[in-house]
Amino acid sequence: MSDEVPYYCSAEALWDVEGEEDVDLPVTNLTGGEDGPPDMALDPAWFWKNGEKIKVRFLDGSPVLQARVRTYAEEWEKYANIDFVFVTEGNASIRVRFKNPRDPKDKTTDSQLGTGAKKFVIDQNQPTMRLYSLNDDTKDDEVCRVVLHEFGHALGCVHEHQSLAAKIEWNEEQVFADAKKFYHWDKEKARNQIMKVNEQATLHSSFDPKSIMCYMIPPKWTKNGRGVKKNLTLSETDISFIRKAYPFRTRNAGRLSVVPEIRPIYPPLALNSKVIDFDPPYTATPRVVLGLTLLDASHETNVRVHLHTPSESERGKASFTLNLDAWADTKLYNAAATWLEFSRGEVEYEVGEYNTLDTRPNFRQPALPSPDNPGLRRDISHVDFRKGKYTSPPNILIWLTAFDFDNRYNWRVRAAAHNVTASGFDVVIESWGDTTLYSAAAEWVAYPKDQAGVLSGRVSSNDYRNWFPAQAGNQGKVRFAVPFERLNPKVFMALSELDMDSSRNLRVKVYADRVSSEGFTWHGDAWEDSLLYSVGADWIAFG
Repeated sequence: MSDEVPYYCSAEALWDVEGEEDVDLPVTNLTGGEDGPPDMALDPAWFWKNGEKIKVRFLDGSPVLQARVRTYAEEWEKYANIDFVFVTEGNASIRVRFKNPRDPKDKTTDSQLGTGAKKFVIDQNQPTMRLYSLNDDTKDDEVCRVVLHEFGHALGCVHEHQSLAAKIEWNEEQVFADAKKFYHWDKEKARNQIMKVNEQATLHSSFDPKSIMCYMIPPKWTKNGRGVKKNLTLSETDISFIRKAYPFRTRNAGRLSVVPEIRPIYPPLALNSKVIDFDPPYTATPRVVLGLTLLDASHETNVRVHLHTPSESERGKASFTLNLDAWADTKLYNAAATWLEFSRGEVEYEVGEYNTLDTRPNFRQPALPSPDNPGLRRDISHVDFRKGKYTSPPNILIWLTAFDFDNRYNWRVRAAAHNVTASGFDVVIESWGDTTLYSAAAEWVAYPKDQAGVLSGRVSSNDYRNWFPAQAGNQGKVRFAVPFERLNPKVFMALSELDMDSSRNLRVKVYADRVSSEGFTWHGDAWEDSLLYSVGADWIAFG
């Protein structure tokens, strides 16, 4: 190993954070611990919100150097659920400067730690990250090393060699001597920058000498003569832990269909369930919202279907059981579902469910006619949001999860949100015509209309054609009001409306394809001899 004395950065942020409790941090960031895999050191008090778009602006530097820094900074995005948004004007949380205007020879490289960039450097003309050692002539491997290290600090990573797990036996006198000779540091600064352990807020398990956050340590700086080489790229442990600290949430571990994932289509069985693993597991039991996406049931008996999962108190952090059930003499050949997952830290989302049996327990008693349209029969439940939850009416998504139809009459049902205000809304489940709907259920999600990276809406075949005659294939193009910036979003869709002829089997499915950053194509289809008069779905897209 080279006896070269390394150049040091200094993450200028407070080590000890008074008043910061774990409970106030994003739940999805609280990972690590003695029983977990090897972890690099992170300070959870300075984590950004999971999925946050972090604006970055260069204060100087050539376009070529800026492009190189951006390329290497975005390496973190492959493994962390954050988005560095590079802007050329306006406010930015991270501001990068390449040259000290008062001292052109200054070679400092340092960064504010995580969200400290917003807390301690308010002046938008001042840098939160200084990369004074880099210029147009700096070799690529050095630019890569410095940028990965400093943007690691910007994500909340502290120095690996200063974690509790490092347990380095420092040769203090040699460290002090070299620090004074090469950096002009006194003993206190040398101790703080090189040897001080962050005991208050670091998440760690075992020391990783290959971490990009670990300094190069000359062998003579340790009592046992064991040093650390200069690391140029992210280590496997860096990647593993940043994934846990800022996990990508699919919100859907996969679409579940009874056939073929649970059983063959014949014979029909009433009870169908499967354990779904959360990937990755949560640190606290998440909230789950369900929706039906496909049904195939016989018309010879009443159609009774119920999509459900155990109550939140019975679910775990690592998995949940999804049930797609029928009851009595109903013949359920197939069914499919989708679902959304919301961590405890995603407080902007409110979720709930409504079953008409809650307000109309005597299922043989018909729902009340709508005052403004006697042809509609409605079950209504009012939802009150937590006080002060929203400052304006939020977006509402509603998915059907259950119904009990009499097979002597056509099957018609619709779930929707009415009278939406900042304080609450009405969940409305309605039927019409001669339909006999004994009961139905739906689950819902509310979120702010200005929520970044999320769009939602409703589609229906009634938007472009008459309900009669029946039509098996229905589709349309959805264009996002605002295109997604980075990747194609993930779109989730489930039934919210149905009108089918009860003389044939109930066969219907809804899904999305041809998804791009600008929109997608939705489908609402029947097959074989089923008669589909209309179909509708609510959708939500995360990008």
